[in-house]
Formats: sequence, C-alpha cells, structure tokens
Amino acid sequence: MNRLDGKVAVVTGGASGIGAATVRLFVSEGAKVVIADLQDEVGAALAGELGANVAAVRCNVAREADVANAISTAVDRWGRLDVLYNNAGFGGASGPLDETSVEDYDMTMDVLLKSVFLGIKHASPHMKAQRSGSIISTASVCAFEAGIGNQLYSVAKAGVVMLTKAAALELAEFDVRVNAVCPG
Repeated sequence: MNRLDGKVAVVTGGASGIGAATVRLFVSEGAKVVIADLQDEVGAALAGELGANVAAVRCNVAREADVANAISTAVDRWGRLDVLYNNAGFGGASGPLDETSVEDYDMTMDVLLKSVFLGIKHASPHMKAQRSGSIISTASVCAFEAGIGNQLYSVAKAGVVMLTKAAALELAEFDVRVNAVCPG
C-alpha cells in the first residue's frame, strides 16, 4: 500500500517546477491530483501523461473564483480533499521600494500571499468536515532574513509563514495540519 492511496490533493502551480515534481510524487504514492495552474497546455500534458487520476484546471491563484473552482473540481470529481499544496508563485516585484508601483506590489502580494489565504479559505471547510487534512504552503528562507531576496518577495513569504502558524492553530482542533516548506 502506498502512503497516499485514496487521498485527493490540489497542487497550485502544479504544471512545472516544484509543483510538477510534487504532482508526480503524489501520483506515484497513490493520490488523485488536481493540477491548478495558469499554464494550460503544460498542465494538460502532465495530466495526460499521468493518467486518469490527474486533472488539470486553469487557475489564477490571485482570483478567488479560480481557487474555489480548483478545490471544487477535486471534491466534485473524487468526493473529498485531503491535501492542498499552495505552491504557485513567482519572483515578484523587484527593484527599490520607492520605484515599485502599487500595481506591482499588489500583484506580488496577490500571487504570493493572498493566494495562500484563498487556498486555506476554500480547502478548510472540506477538511474540517472530514476532520482531517493537510495544507502545505511554499514559503522561503527569504521569510526569515531581509536581503536574501527581493524585498516584497521576502515580505510576502514572511506573511505565508505567519499565516501558516495562525491557520495551524485555528485548524488543529479539526485534525487539519498546516505547514510551510521553505526552499532555499
């Protein structure tokens, strides 16, 4: 028996990089997975390669309706949600703060931090009802020390770490685990 037999997962940013590696690992361990990504063709190709236990949906993680749809796709197709991996991201706005536009700030925070909130918001009701689940979010070592990465990237990833801690405390009574991984 594999470790994830019968489990259902959603992986944001699952079409490439860390997300695609996670999708492959989860499927090899027996999970059914929804790839939630803006890279339609890449996600569809990966889903096609991995078979019937994988679905790909277009998902802009900065849009609540898209995140809700990714979660609903998993629940509607396979009847439950056991794992949410908030992995989608990008480098964010770069350059001096006094030269950063509000639009670039907003986009950075939307993709790197708001998306994690949206994932938790839409996954947690299903997991609370099941009284089980795991929410994982990609943070970064940049969350712990200024100057390693772009300023706003570091700020957003520090927010992911604190949001993870807050959600872990809130969801513990429902046996839902909430953790962050910090590559780098």
